[in-house]
Formats: sequence, C-alpha cells, structure tokens
Amino acid sequence: MFHALSGQAAAATHHWPVLVLRRLAAPLRSHAFLQMTTSPCEIRSTSCFLPSLPTPARLKFESELAEEDPSRPAILELRTAHRGPLAHHWLELNGRMTIGFGPATLPFIDAGQVSLQDLYGNIKRISGMHPLPPLGLPPINHHYARAPGEGRIVGKPIRLTTAQSDALVQKLQHLKFVGPYIPIFHDCRTFACTVQARGQGHSILPCYLLLRGYW
Repeated sequence: MFHALSGQAAAATHHWPVLVLRRLAAPLRSHAFLQMTTSPCEIRSTSCFLPSLPTPARLKFESELAEEDPSRPAILELRTAHRGPLAHHWLELNGRMTIGFGPATLPFIDAGQVSLQDLYGNIKRISGMHPLPPLGLPPINHHYARAPGEGRIVGKPIRLTTAQSDALVQKLQHLKFVGPYIPIFHDCRTFACTVQARGQGHSILPCYLLLRGYW
C-alpha cells in the first residue's frame, strides 16, 4: 500500500508542472477558447438548500429562447450598476440571458473576454488572444455578465424579432475571434454597441468611428 501511495504522489508531482505550463501558455493561444461554470439551481433560489428537492437540469445557452412565443418580440436591454463614465455596461436579452465584455486579466489593454450568464447561473466565458502575447497573463473569471435582472436599464430597450434574437445568440455562442480590450476604443460600451447593431442588422462602424456607445 505504501508503494501505491508513493506511486500516486510521484504521478501528481510529475503532473502539476504540465498544468502550470498549460496555464502560463494560455495567453499565447491564437483563437478564442471557452470556460464554463454550471450551477444546478436558479440564482437566489431557496430550494438550492433543500436536499430533498430535485435540482433542475442545466440549461443550454443555444436553447435559452427556444420556448419563447415566436410571435412575441425579444427585448434587448442595456444595463449598468451605477452612473458615471467608468460604469460597467452589459446587455440583457429577454430577461433570461446577459452578455458582458471586459479585459480577461488586467483593467487596461488586455485580451478581451466575453461573458454570458443565464437565469440558472450557467456561465460561459470566451477569452481571446492578448494583443502582445509576451505580456499576456492567464485569464481570470470576471463577472462581466451580471445575473439577469440586476442593475438598471440605460436608454430605450431594443425590440428584436425571434429570428434576430436567435441569430444573435448563435453568433455569440460560436465566436471565432474575441478582440482585445482597449479602453474607449473597444471596451464594454463599444462591445454592447456592436451587439445591439448586429442584433438589428446595422453596421458596427459607428460604434468605433463615432464612439456611439458613449452617447
């Protein structure tokens, strides 16, 4: 038994350097990658603490809006926690899914990270490549997409058709490239502006050339 434990300890010792190297090499990736966190219970649900009750199955983001009435328009809202030029902004779709963007690690020029969250606490984070790979750090799990219902609405909500909302969710689910985070030029407000524009089938150029996300 002693030899078995020694073998397991040796295997763990040889295994951890590989994990560390993989973690340190994360900023050198050339494509977006996915991180997922799943919660079996709805956010703020007291039933999560009752072991006798069955837990709901995990929702898939691809089918978040599948049960919505096709004739009912989807609502895309821009939300924030507080006022001010430095306030974080994120989007909420139909009160069921939130979409946020921010730096993957540091609060200045860094790899971008798209965060998605649903009513049950399922979270997907898609991080992109750092603009300067030698200076990049491993991504951190930031909460750029707050829980649905949090914050307050900014501006006028946008009405989308079912086809537009489905196309938007599919596009966000299968991102092939996540642009770097650059304050003002490509930050949470700029990203929210581009998502709103794509959802409506409009050009995203005003979001960058005219800084549309700031007015």
